[in-house]
Formats: sequence, C-alpha cells, structure tokens
Amino acid sequence: MKRFSTKKVLGLIGVWPALLSTCAVLAVGLVAITGGGVVGTIGLLVALLLIVYRQRKALKRRPKGVGLVSRYQSARLLLLFGGGLNYLLAVDASPALMAIFLPGAILIVLEVPLRRTVSLAVPYAANFPNRVTSNKARFRYGWLYVVTLVEIAALALGPAAGLLFPSIAVALLVLQIVLFICASLDVVRRVKQRHHFQREVPQALEEVAPVFYLYWHAPAGSTFQVKMWLPYLERIGVPYAVVVRTIANFREVARLTDRPVILRRSISDLDDILVPSVRGVFYVNNAIRNMHMVFHRSLTHIQLLHGESDKAPSTNPVIRMYDFDFVAGQAAIDRFEKFGIPMPKEMFRIVGRPQVEDVEVADDAGSLEQRTVLYAPTWKGYQAEANYSSLDAGVQIIEALLRRGCTVIFRPHPYTNRSPEHAAARRAICEMLRADAFESGREHQYGRAAERVMSVTDCYNCSDAMIADVSSVVGDYLHSEKPFAMTSPRHDADAFVESFPMARAAYVLLVGDGEARNLDELLDDMLGSDSHRETRLHYAEYYLGDIPRDRYADRFLEVAREELGLDPHLVAEEYAPDLSVEDDDPDLEEMDPEADE
Repeated sequence: MKRFSTKKVLGLIGVWPALLSTCAVLAVGLVAITGGGVVGTIGLLVALLLIVYRQRKALKRRPKGVGLVSRYQSARLLLLFGGGLNYLLAVDASPALMAIFLPGAILIVLEVPLRRTVSLAVPYAANFPNRVTSNKARFRYGWLYVVTLVEIAALALGPAAGLLFPSIAVALLVLQIVLFICASLDVVRRVKQRHHFQREVPQALEEVAPVFYLYWHAPAGSTFQVKMWLPYLERIGVPYAVVVRTIANFREVARLTDRPVILRRSISDLDDILVPSVRGVFYVNNAIRNMHMVFHRSLTHIQLLHGESDKAPSTNPVIRMYDFDFVAGQAAIDRFEKFGIPMPKEMFRIVGRPQVEDVEVADDAGSLEQRTVLYAPTWKGYQAEANYSSLDAGVQIIEALLRRGCTVIFRPHPYTNRSPEHAAARRAICEMLRADAFESGREHQYGRAAERVMSVTDCYNCSDAMIADVSSVVGDYLHSEKPFAMTSPRHDADAFVESFPMARAAYVLLVGDGEARNLDELLDDMLGSDSHRETRLHYAEYYLGDIPRDRYADRFLEVAREELGLDPHLVAEEYAPDLSVEDDDPDLEEMDPEADE
C-alpha cells in the first residue's frame, strides 16, 4: 500500500490555503477594529510573512516559470484589501486612493486564467534542424507573485511612508501591469508556435529522417536510464530522435542530447511520428506507456533495460511484447527459465553491457596496503518485497571499513532520498566520511563528488573492491574482475544465492533489522585472500557475454544495425545528418518540480 506523508495529506486537503486565508481575515479584522496604524500593520505583516515562509524554497530558487503564480490567491487578495484599508484609516486619506490598488487586485484574480493558459504552452520539441521552437518563457512569470507580495508590504507600511506612499503604490502597480501584459503576450506566442509545430510534426520528422526512436517514459529524476544508452545509440551511426511522454522527461532528456526530442502526451499523438524512414524503437524500461508505442507493429521494438541484475524487472513477462530483448549474457536468458517465465528463445540477442567497455581490469589488489572500497547501495523500491537496500545498516558498514583504514567511495542510488529514513542514513554516512577525512587525511569520495562529478565507471576504476545490493552495478562490476560483496536483506546465504544467482560470484553479506551480521569475517576474506576469485572470473563471462574486451561495445552496435536492417558498410556513407539547430531557447529552463502541477 502506498504511504502518504503528513505533508502530502495536508496538501491534498488544502489545509495551508485555508489556514493562510483565515490569518488574512484576522489581519483585516484587526485593521478594522483598531482603525489602522501600528497594530494593523503588524497583523498584516505577520500574515504576509506566513505566506513568504510557506514559499521560502520556491522564492529562494527565484520565481521559476509560472510555478508561483496564483498560489494563495484568496489570502493575498484579503491582505491587499486590508493594506489599503489600513492606509486609508491610519492617515485619513481619501477613498479615491482605493483606485490605486484595485487594479492590482484584479490582476491577482486574473492570475488563474494566466496559469491555465500557460498549461497550453507546454514544451513540445527541441533540436529540430531549421525549426524554431519555443519551450520556455522569455522571462520568469513568477515575478508577478513577488510584486504582489511587495505591494502588500508597501500597503501595510503605507502609514509610515506618509505622502511618499502613493508614488510607491503607483510604481508597483505599473510594474505589475507591465509584467502581466508581457506574460500574457509571451504565452500567446508560445501557444501559437506550439500549435504551428504540431501541425507540421510529420514534415519536421521527415526532414530529420530518423531511422529509429529512443522511447522513454519514467518518473522525474530517472535520466540515468537513458543517459547510459545515448552514447551507444549515437555510435550506431544513423539519424534518430527521442520520444518522451511527459514534460519532466522532455526537459531532462533535452539537456542530455543534441538529437531531436519530441513530446507526445497522448496515444493519438504517436500516430504523427510514424514517418517512412523509421524502422525501430528502443526502450530502456518497462513503463506501462511503452505499450502505446509497441502497438505499432510495423516497427521493430527492442528492449534494452537499464542494467543487468537479478531484480524482478529483469524477468518481467511484459518483455514478451517486444520483438527483441537485448541482454548482456546467457544469464539473463536463463533467468526467465529459472523463474518459470516462458519466453520465445528467438527474441533474445546477447550484446553484452556496452557501458562497461571502459571498466578497467583489476591490478594485483593483494599487494595494496590500503584498499579503496566502493559502497553502492540501491534504493528502497516501491514495494516492501522490492526493497533490496542495505542502507539501514550502511553506517555499520562504513564504520567497519574505516576501522580497517579503507578509503571509501560512497555512491547511493539516485532515488535514495525518496525514503526519509534512507535520506537520513545517506546524510549520516557523508558526515562520517567528512569527519574521518579531516582526522585521517584519507580522500573519501561522497556527495556531489561521487554522485555527480565521478561517473559510475570512475567509481569502479578507482576502487579495489565493492559492497553493493541486488542491482545492476553488481553485474557491471564483474567486468573489473575485482572482489565484491552483495547484501542479503531477507534471506540466509543459501536462499539468497538461490533467489539471486549473481551472488554466486560474490561474497554474501547478511543484513537484517538494520544490522550486518557477518561483516568482519566477510571483509577479512574479500580484502585479504579473496577466496572467490576463480568463481568470480567464471561468472563474468556468463553474465556479460563471451565478447572480446578490445572491441566489447562493438557487439551491441553490430546486433542493433542487424535488427534495424542496416548494412554496416553503408551506414557511415549513407547517413550524414545535419544537426544544425535554429532554436530561440537552446538552454532549456531547469525543471521546476512544481511547475507542472
């Protein structure tokens, strides 16, 4: 069952808008009762500061896109009215001054239709040669929100400003009007350009003449799924485009590639991209919306997945709907049979894991006095049965490594922070490594250095051994021939190896109830005599294919071209795509997590 945090529940039932509107009503009532002045000003400012506090993170990031516009509209309208009333009562001014801030109130009301119109100006395409696309605003509409907050503050402080206040109010009102008009015109421009491009999608794609599509639909923050495959799809040597289904995915992948990217949100939108040049589609996960594209049986559909592991997605029966399943080695094929999932043998193609081509083979680690150990735990998963993470025992694992004088590379899964408990464990481990680095001088790698600056291949190459969970990093690490341990969160060692055969090549670390039970004896062997070495070398070929190391990634390219019906001798000669792009916004705006709500 999906769990909801208190914060999410409060958001769903609208507690904060109601609470802030109530505070605004109380502030206006205080102004009316006291006749304006200092007490009224304090009441208005307290209510205003509550709004600022609620939006502190968004305001700190600057008002991106339209994300702030229309938030807490009722509360802001009440405070705007209260501020005007406070000024009129405190300085005994003419009611005609109401005309100064009445247009401001009207513009706050109009923020809702503006926001709804912006929802029509979603991103739609990028990197199309000779095509101008407009995927973001020319300026940040969220400044409208900031101006209204300043207006409310100015009204509340109006009595203190005296005769200077009307000039300040007029200046703010003019700024608000200008921003609103500019935002409205910009939205209309973006909507018109989007509609124009949508009518010409088939023609635009025919000009690109893609031979295949990379189709991707995933939760925001999952770019690792496509990032690992883009360099190898590029090396196939033919034009291609990326098809995504959500705004978040569009913004993320458009930063990763210069190839055309197109957003298709509905099933019917996919019909327009079936141009004559397209022969096949590559997929990197088992997203449910994949079936919308697989429905078009005139194309060759190829599943790549985003890692080689014994996790459940690797044996998902839904893979049968594709024409081909590109797997790393024979182990991936046998895995289906082991779990009783019938699959047509002719759909499998062994292509290796091209991503490991730069993983370096182990030196003589036994001669090293100090070891560098990579700790790469996976995330918690969506269901309890899919939780293979060892982070509950992560602090104990790191403590044991530090006691042995090891240098640590800590690279948790990108989804780690989706669990509050694991996010806390991640912070605790980073703090431990920071403190030890200060005391010992060892150059641990963690945080941004290990998760962003270093690639996963860098982490493999800089380590002498690894501790990881059931995940694709284990299969990739096999290519290095270095020792590694896999954690068993819910089994004894024998049952774990039976359920996850890749553990036959690993040292099995028993983890349960937040405790690693056989940690010390395991580290003695793994970092000492390494009794599993010969077994590990045997299974490396079984899992990653019997492919020559000096041209390891070429196997994927050869098989991909074959299944797309391409003559490898003609690829470089026939396809020379012009990737020059005319785009008025090549640097796409960073994704605002709240912009698509």
